Amino acid sequence: MSTTWPPRQIPFLPEELKIAASEGNLAIFIGAGVSRLVGCPSWGEFADSALKQLADKDIINFSDIQQLSHLDAKKRLSIASQIANTEGFQLDYQKLIEPQVPTNSQIYSYLNRIGCIYITTNYDLYLDYPTYSYTLPDSSSFVPQSGKKLKELICRPDQFKRLALRTPGNIVHLHGSIKERESMIITTVDYLEHYRNEYVVNFLEELFGHYTVLFIGYGLEEAEILEHVLRKGKLNIDKTLRRRFMLQGFYSHQQRTFEHLHNYYSRTFGVYICHFSLDYLNHAQLEKIVDDWSQNLKVGEPLLADDLKAILEAADE
Repeated sequence: MSTTWPPRQIPFLPEELKIAASEGNLAIFIGAGVSRLVGCPSWGEFADSALKQLADKDIINFSDIQQLSHLDAKKRLSIASQIANTEGFQLDYQKLIEPQVPTNSQIYSYLNRIGCIYITTNYDLYLDYPTYSYTLPDSSSFVPQSGKKLKELICRPDQFKRLALRTPGNIVHLHGSIKERESMIITTVDYLEHYRNEYVVNFLEELFGHYTVLFIGYGLEEAEILEHVLRKGKLNIDKTLRRRFMLQGFYSHQQRTFEHLHNYYSRTFGVYICHFSLDYLNHAQLEKIVDDWSQNLKVGEPLLADDLKAILEAADE
């Protein structure tokens, strides 16, 4: 993996990703950085808005919010959720995640152009329906304005079967979906319980054991979420077999930051960073890269032997 500096605006597409796509063994993980390009909030904005909902209902006050401001976003969100549950108040997560200022980003259309397996840790449905406009009055009516029905959601652990990985275009909502509020992994306790769940553990072991994986939209703000996922994937002993990649942007003055992260992720989790420049388009550069790469990743059918193995293993579950 190239470690040249300064980074290119559009990094070279690793040959391993091309081969995996052609053999039907490519999976793409999609994080919050992608949804931010369509106007969804950051984790910090999400947590602050949840606390503000509580303050607007006089459940807490703005002094409480100020005292919590030094905590990281996941802790603030966990505290907001716990206070809401204690007080019998239901946070409006639909309103919290919807874009306040929608953009014209086409990144989800470009991602769907690839047609591989997708795993997302986002709650929204933009990956499911990237080309439609949405009405967002509540999660039960979260449907495309075109009137088409939503495809079947895979968002609960009991749906995380091996065969979900064998159908090109399948979308696995690893942390739940806004469509099914009870499936959403929000608090620290939720995360701990989720990653002990047998279905989740088996799913991730299968994924990292047999697929080449590309992470998109996972910046430093989502490092904790990313590591929850990666800890469940066994590190490949053969360092010459690269099967985990991550697109991540850097400014030209961040060479040392890149070098430290490159070494950390490659040595700890076997993840190789495909670095790109943020100097010209900032984080919108990611969309240009996905547009370019999506035109060069040709997804083929899974190998027959792999299909048969998956079917037999699923039958044993």
